[in-house]
Amino acid sequence: MALFGLIGSVSVGFLLRTELQPKTPQASDPFLSQAQLVPFDPEYFLSSDYGASQQYLAASGRINLPAIPSSRVTPLLTPEENKVIPDLPLDRDTTPPSPPVANPPSPPPVVAASTAAVMPAFNLNQSINRNNRLFDTPVSLGMLAIGVAEGNYRVFVEGSNLYVEQTPLYFGHIDPGNLSWGERVTNYGPCSDQGRSGGNMAIAEEMCLQRSRDRLPTNLQDLHNAGIHPDEDIEAVINTADLYNQASPVHSRVFPQALRMAYQGGLQGVEAMAWARTASFYLNENNALDIERGRNRASGLLGICSRERRPVTEWECVYGDQLRRSRAIASVLENYFQVYAP
Repeated sequence: MALFGLIGSVSVGFLLRTELQPKTPQASDPFLSQAQLVPFDPEYFLSSDYGASQQYLAASGRINLPAIPSSRVTPLLTPEENKVIPDLPLDRDTTPPSPPVANPPSPPPVVAASTAAVMPAFNLNQSINRNNRLFDTPVSLGMLAIGVAEGNYRVFVEGSNLYVEQTPLYFGHIDPGNLSWGERVTNYGPCSDQGRSGGNMAIAEEMCLQRSRDRLPTNLQDLHNAGIHPDEDIEAVINTADLYNQASPVHSRVFPQALRMAYQGGLQGVEAMAWARTASFYLNENNALDIERGRNRASGLLGICSRERRPVTEWECVYGDQLRRSRAIASVLENYFQVYAP
């Protein structure tokens, strides 16, 4: 599942609706009335043998993943029965022990020596320079993917053009996760900024970009340490960035370990991302990945499911959200590849 050739930086041209009409058959479509044309600079392309549609197929018959323990498949408690405790603060970076101390699920993942031997050389500084382009502007590819996962952007293809538009949520919405512990926070901008910008959209955009860029070296190094070359797996890079944006930093730290398990278990693409993202919320008392005995720390998501009385287990509750976000990211990549094919 190696994707790659990174995507160049982007610029945005604001075009009048009349200028877009020749390439947009539904001129009355309200979604297109204020759309922005996004002319990506295709400085880097994927390898010529990449086939986007092949990356998201189920690996049926090859799944060898840790089983979800029986304690994880009991129905969620109702809001009256379940007192939700907030997860670790979003701005507090709780780093797991290094090397991570975890109780590996059975069967434990085994990285073959031959796999490590053929892994291309990794240079962190070069990788940072390469991947920084994902977060150059509010409509760079990485930020588009995060924005769509958050519900703040809509990205689509019309004719031979790639478009992005801001949804109403972009300009302010109450965060449903924070409501799980009685905190009312208004989000702004592409990454749902937890109210940090105070509603100033320019500040919201810049803060989103800065947080992603500041975290990028850690994300890239964690992926490499887990045996995943970030320069060959743009989907993993963006999902790590999106998970860091969504949840406490510790979860994006252990996500690469869980993703390695998913790959070794036969999953790929969206399925691998969703499984690993869900697994990353199961941590033990040392904040290390522990699917069998760790506690599910996705308190905001669990609170939403409990509040809405969904008939799901805690794994199903979190997995449903993580699958939605993984699919949103994949859809942005697919749209990009549709317009900017190698």
